[in-house]
Amino acid sequence: MSDITLSPISSPNLSPTLSPTIPPTKLADEPPTPKPIRILCLHGYSSSGILLEKHLQPIRDRLPKSWEWHFVNGDYPVPLGTEPPTKHSVRCYYPTPDAHHIDEAHSQVHLYTLANGLGYDVILGFGQGAALAASILLHEQRDFDSDSSQFKLGVFFNSTIPYAKCLKAGYNVRHLFGIEGPVPEAVKDLPADVHESMLPTEEQNHFRCQEHETVWEEDMNIVKRVDQDGVVWRVGPKLCMMLDGHDGCRGARETDEVVVVDKGERTFYQMFHPDVDETRIKIPTVHIHGREDPWRGQGRVLMRMCNEDNVQYAIHEGGHEIPNSGEDLDDAVEAIKEGLREAGIKLDDE
Repeated sequence: MSDITLSPISSPNLSPTLSPTIPPTKLADEPPTPKPIRILCLHGYSSSGILLEKHLQPIRDRLPKSWEWHFVNGDYPVPLGTEPPTKHSVRCYYPTPDAHHIDEAHSQVHLYTLANGLGYDVILGFGQGAALAASILLHEQRDFDSDSSQFKLGVFFNSTIPYAKCLKAGYNVRHLFGIEGPVPEAVKDLPADVHESMLPTEEQNHFRCQEHETVWEEDMNIVKRVDQDGVVWRVGPKLCMMLDGHDGCRGARETDEVVVVDKGERTFYQMFHPDVDETRIKIPTVHIHGREDPWRGQGRVLMRMCNEDNVQYAIHEGGHEIPNSGEDLDDAVEAIKEGLREAGIKLDDE
């Protein structure tokens, strides 16, 4: 019997090399993983992120558990003796609402969002934090003149009236903080018949003098000059930005005459008001006030600075606080949910 040699079977469809591993394909009907809703939260004067988180818990329990709540602590500690003692460190975003401190607070919030990732859906605030949130939204609209916003919804609990970070917005109310002196001609003064609810509150007026004498001198090299009209200008990068709204010193006209003037003359308080400012917050907003809140009138003025077609409003029977039970809680949650719907933010059960 002759030997038979078996030849390997060859086929054009077979290859001696291994094929690369093919990753599993995603099913066409598999929905993409949704991004969680992110809420930026600003606390009130003499409070903290921890305290605001605690006070918001009854409301958070009624909203989707997957949402992310980010609480920003203010940069300034509240001086001892101004508030009842608490086991938590209490803070504020600005000790007094002059243009410099408002600009500083805007920067703090902006840096927080950069550090923690842009893309917040809601900005929420209580008291001073609500006023700061409103100021951020108003400046966003005013400075960029755009229908778009980095936020989809604003929620304001017991807001005080917002202040501006530049001289071209709002009323000049520096005299209400004990500061007199000449101001630029374009700055509008507060009407004499303004309601007392619009006047600065106790919380807005803390240690106003000592701050003015330190922050400005330490932060920049200030040259004190007087212009041809006799108006005193402190020429420095921060002040020039506030005067003109841009980098550079176009807002301050320089001369060679250096003068010494009262330190308060470089400090400006500009209170936003719908009778002066045409800017309106265009995104949907929710306003929740206590019937007994002494600053409720300021919150009502803020409502006039929002798009009236997208305003949700709820009032509870308490004071300067967040409702936590009963019908007051139900009404607050429903107002927030309606605002979320207006903003196009879907709840998990809808």
